[in-house]
Amino acid sequence: MVETRDFIISGISDFKEKYKLAWQDITIVTAGDILTTLMEHKVLYSDNNWDYAVYVPCSVAEAEKIADEFAPLGANVCHARKFKERVFLAVYSPKTTAPAGPLPDLLADAPWKSPFGERKVLDSAAAPGELSPFTFKGENYRLENVLAHYTNPKLKVLDRWHENYFCIRREADDRLISIPLIDHYFASAYVWNDRCYCYSMNQGASNGQKLEVIWSDDLITWSAPHCIFDYTAKNEHFCNTSVTTDGKKFYLLFESNDHDCPVYTFHFAESEDLIHWTPIPGAVYADDKYTGGGSLHYVAEDKLFYLSTLDLFIHPVARKVCYRFIISRSPDLIHWEDAPYDRPLLLPDCSHQPDPERHPEVFEISVSDMEYRVDGDKVIVYFIGGNQWGVCDNQITEYHGKLADLFRSFFK
Repeated sequence: MVETRDFIISGISDFKEKYKLAWQDITIVTAGDILTTLMEHKVLYSDNNWDYAVYVPCSVAEAEKIADEFAPLGANVCHARKFKERVFLAVYSPKTTAPAGPLPDLLADAPWKSPFGERKVLDSAAAPGELSPFTFKGENYRLENVLAHYTNPKLKVLDRWHENYFCIRREADDRLISIPLIDHYFASAYVWNDRCYCYSMNQGASNGQKLEVIWSDDLITWSAPHCIFDYTAKNEHFCNTSVTTDGKKFYLLFESNDHDCPVYTFHFAESEDLIHWTPIPGAVYADDKYTGGGSLHYVAEDKLFYLSTLDLFIHPVARKVCYRFIISRSPDLIHWEDAPYDRPLLLPDCSHQPDPERHPEVFEISVSDMEYRVDGDKVIVYFIGGNQWGVCDNQITEYHGKLADLFRSFFK
């Protein structure tokens, strides 16, 4: 949702007056990838904890024009890289401190009534991390990605990340079944003909630049890793994956930090055996915005692919970067239609504390990595709540009805 010139100028002026700053103490930056830019400026995910505000101008030209008007007053003005016409304008100052506590509630006045029931923290021994539910030989399991810093309370967030791993857990008794790979992350599971395939990013010597697959017929003994893609020469690393089928071929969503796009971007590949994959030319989702944690499903009745994805948005009151989940659809993985902007799959519960014992200062600003399990006449939805920087918890909710009807409801 774009904002008017007057609204943005007023917001910048209010930021200055709130902290009684001189213009020389203020930096104004325009960017297509606001997350990366604010990280580079040490505003987000750093120890500085500076306050900031972000706005959404109607065009790149408008954003740069607004910012440039403050340069003669003494403000520091920077123009970062743009991607098409999607653009953000941010204001910050090192002479400020971001206020503590939760952001204002987003759920109470949301114009779109969520189709999901009550949200709950997952009752499991599972450590917080991305989940991939699957059914194998009649029993329900979860692939669980495990961040190493959650295995030792003395570790700081993201410490010893080369000890990240993924495991398989049976849901009926919450029993750990196996740990297929260590130093691999962003894994997902897909079952076909009583064989479980796990796709993951190799964090080891490749530093995340290899996407691999392993498989098993019993969830205990696994094949050696087979490299699907090696992007070392491109200096590009992989993140999340998801697999679906239209009954003729298999389709792989793979997320990467494609340098021609904002982080992160979804690309797609096809296969006939779930092991050897060929990228689909032109099949890209969101080459101009931040995405992540995608879940891909094909609905045969609609002849459409439905994609659930993370979406960066700006909190309308606090003006802070937040993350929600949205849905898009496509007939060919090339041409995409997002659901209306005001119909997100999920919004963060800003009052929720994902890790109140270890990180009482962190409140939820993000919901991500939604995955679905069909259970009779309902759909169980798994997702992560947190801050998108390693402090999180696993949550679930439910939808009563068919998965296809859930997807369609956002486009009615």
